[in-house]
Amino acid sequence: MRKILGLSALAGTVLSAQLLAATVTDIQAVYRHGQVFLTWQEKDLPAAAELSVFSSEQPITQDNLAGAQVLATRVHKSSARDWWQDPAAFAKDAEAAAPAGYVIAPGTAPLDPHSGLHVHTVTVGEDGPRHYAVTWSTPEDQGALRTIVPGVNSTTRPCVVRTEQVQPIWQKDSPAPQQDCARGKALILSLHGRGGGVTARSEGGVSSTDCLWFKSAEQGWREGLSGKFALRITGDAVIISPMDREWVNRPVLESPDSRDHCPAINTWWYGYNENIAVSTRTERIVVRDVTHQYLLALIQWAQNWLGTDPQQTYVSGGSMGGSGAITLALKYPQLFAAAYAQVPVYAYTWEGCSTSKSLTAARLVCNCGPIKDTPAFTTAGKDLLQALDNRLNIAAAHDTPPIFATNGRKDGSIPWVNNPSFYQAANAARQAFAVFWNDGDHGMSSQAPDDVKAWSQLIRRYRLDRSYPAFSNCSDGRQFGNGDPTDGDRIGWINRGFSWELLRDSPANYAIAIKVAHPELSYPVQVDVTLRRRQAFKPAAGDKLQLKLGDNATTPYTVPADGILTIPAVSIASPEGVVIELSR
Repeated sequence: MRKILGLSALAGTVLSAQLLAATVTDIQAVYRHGQVFLTWQEKDLPAAAELSVFSSEQPITQDNLAGAQVLATRVHKSSARDWWQDPAAFAKDAEAAAPAGYVIAPGTAPLDPHSGLHVHTVTVGEDGPRHYAVTWSTPEDQGALRTIVPGVNSTTRPCVVRTEQVQPIWQKDSPAPQQDCARGKALILSLHGRGGGVTARSEGGVSSTDCLWFKSAEQGWREGLSGKFALRITGDAVIISPMDREWVNRPVLESPDSRDHCPAINTWWYGYNENIAVSTRTERIVVRDVTHQYLLALIQWAQNWLGTDPQQTYVSGGSMGGSGAITLALKYPQLFAAAYAQVPVYAYTWEGCSTSKSLTAARLVCNCGPIKDTPAFTTAGKDLLQALDNRLNIAAAHDTPPIFATNGRKDGSIPWVNNPSFYQAANAARQAFAVFWNDGDHGMSSQAPDDVKAWSQLIRRYRLDRSYPAFSNCSDGRQFGNGDPTDGDRIGWINRGFSWELLRDSPANYAIAIKVAHPELSYPVQVDVTLRRRQAFKPAAGDKLQLKLGDNATTPYTVPADGILTIPAVSIASPEGVVIELSR
């Protein structure tokens, strides 16, 4: 490149600039499903080249480049390469695979992996003809190489665009799912653990995917990053299993965990430092919830395109995936009907315990930065660890999605110390929460009783448009202790074995049948019952109601100031259960 820069004065600076611009050539713009697919050829770009993508209503020239909209910066060289097919993307010592290009339309050949690709998601206000340009520079010289040659690195024909539902790109040879093929079915978002999301490994054992998704600016550190997910459609449900890996174009060597010394990192199903592409060691850490935005976009696509029932969206996962499930459910209670989490993190702290020296807050260091020593905030300005503290989140919400979880006292990966405080917070908030624990390790969920394993399917009975009971202060609950793994019952549970049937939810009357049963239960059971997600029965604070429990006589009930209807000390004396009735 220095030889090019050093061309004789006879060639002149204009000719030199044209030669430099010619290293990005043959730019093409194609619109499909709310996105513009920009492709180009690259020749002799230096390894450190960083490309920028521009857009304008007018053809972009050297004279008007400064007024064009910047769509993306720091696009890496050979961005058409599908890094999901390279083992070296996921492990620092892995041998790199032969480069393979993205397939950006079903049934088409892969792109040249040495060429360029940027996918722009059309935003509101952009509809109509647009023009695009691509320039490049190096970190050392950010401006000298931004030369425009129309028809070479700048489009001369307009690309007509519009905002519409973005579509994933089907990657299989089989026919892609058609619009409305899952009309009325449930949607389950299934989140993998810390070691998942690997789609290329020399020794095999990789995650299979069906769909390729290109992210908007809100869904990544820059626009156009790619995500992949598996899609399965059964008789009554759609299961989306995304891969939590983000291409940051560098090994995150500042992370103390060597598993992060690769260019495709985990985000703990949340997001990362907004400066992740350069360094996480910033004076003030700001963390964007880009992964949440990506997952929300997948849910929206499933509802808008496949036709899944918005009242039946569920989230489940284990370990890191269970942690993500808890956080998503509590942050977006209006979206999720229920959640199932195996061995999750409930709060990210710097506390360890005798059975685990793994500190949960340390799990965020790779994607967020040195958060123990540097202040870390969300984009809304909230302290990061407080924002992710689900002990606070479950206490602050109104009707949270019911959460079913499992934990192990000897879990070396997820320390027990943080669990009891979440159990206490859920119980005090009178939210729907059930948990089973034993003295097992990180794989303890496989040792759970069959009725607890059935929780993964039990969540399906909850809907956003159906009321449900939340149980608290249950006499059958075991002692979880003070956070020390040796304190409390070695094996135990909270709110195990409950079932219910909603009988009425009308403006004048509410009735629900409650039962409880599991192999280790002894009757009678006493429990407080809070009536959540009521659809029609909505008396105001201070209203005088009539309460009837089973065969007992009717008694007066006054709606409390907070409007939350909790029936205290409900007694269940047998497997037949009890019916709770409230009426005006």
